[in-house]
Amino acid sequence: MFLNFELEIFLMVLLLLIVISMIPLIELKYNSDLYENIEKFNKYCLNNDAKLLSELDVKDTYMWNISSYIYDYDNLSNFFYKRNQTGTGANDYIGLNRNVAKVSSSGSGDDKYIDNVMKIYNYYLYMSLGFFIVLIVFFVSQANILINIGAAGAAGATSDYAICMSGSASSDTGIADIFDVFKNYIYALFVYVALFIVFFSLILKKLTELYADTETYEYIMLMKELDILLKENKPANAGITDILKKYSKNKINDIAYIALNNKAIISELATKAAGAAGAYKDKSDSVVVKYDNNENYKITLKNIEKLEYYNSKEAKDKVKNKISEIFQFIYVYIIFLIIPIYMLSLSLQGNYMYLLFTIILIIIFSVSAYNIYNTLQN
Repeated sequence: MFLNFELEIFLMVLLLLIVISMIPLIELKYNSDLYENIEKFNKYCLNNDAKLLSELDVKDTYMWNISSYIYDYDNLSNFFYKRNQTGTGANDYIGLNRNVAKVSSSGSGDDKYIDNVMKIYNYYLYMSLGFFIVLIVFFVSQANILINIGAAGAAGATSDYAICMSGSASSDTGIADIFDVFKNYIYALFVYVALFIVFFSLILKKLTELYADTETYEYIMLMKELDILLKENKPANAGITDILKKYSKNKINDIAYIALNNKAIISELATKAAGAAGAYKDKSDSVVVKYDNNENYKITLKNIEKLEYYNSKEAKDKVKNKISEIFQFIYVYIIFLIIPIYMLSLSLQGNYMYLLFTIILIIIFSVSAYNIYNTLQN
């Protein structure tokens, strides 16, 4: 059944880790397409009527769904500045740090390290670490074998590794041949590992561009601010919350159920925010409006005048194009899959290839079904 049990198990584990590494990219593209189709379906059902479309809840829009998917929404509060902090200027929240998975929250008044809000970046990083670590450890172990074979040959001794590979005590010529073959194998393995490191880094860079080159962070932070004001429902913020409630068909304590595509509400909110009382000047002489809240966050409703743009075709196309660019790297994984599959087919002599492909398909199908279920539940 198994001719080389250790090698075959290792290759199967490697294939599993490769598939796991692919999952975040597949999920990202799948969810982007799903949210786009939901928006198209809503337009179709409403006959693309501008008036009816303007009454769609936030939860039915592409920008809300994709932004709440790629960011850790529950963690966003940790990125707000406090009202009593100085030197923050007109900014009400910490800017994105695209280079790390963990960030310091000292900017928000606390001195601790928390997860970055770039959820998909972290997701891909963590899901690929297993494959990355196994590859590096395996390469180091194989390089160590090569060093031992070379050291034994240089000393005129017979290497245990050479005996293991040839089945008998080898001559000096035999050891040299084994060393040359193994050296070529190490070169090929190095290229394989180097390719993964390069593409792994490129994918991470592309994921950061999804956050940096789109308006999703501005949008989701503004939504979080409005959500906080709506949920806390403080009398001091009645000017804003009353407008939000007026355009809510269902729940009146969740921003997801407000019709923010309506030009009337956008105009009312922008006017109210621009003329809000309670403005003050900080040390940088930037005029900032403060809104009362339980956690003393520095909520300014920054960029509220851009609400209409955030849901425009231009803003959404930026996000979709970035996701399409990221998904193109999925084809690179074919390289990483072909080599272990080829080696496994040689070892198994083709007996288990159908089973192997079936397992991979089951994993991909299970992940897709899981995402569909979660999306429908939400």
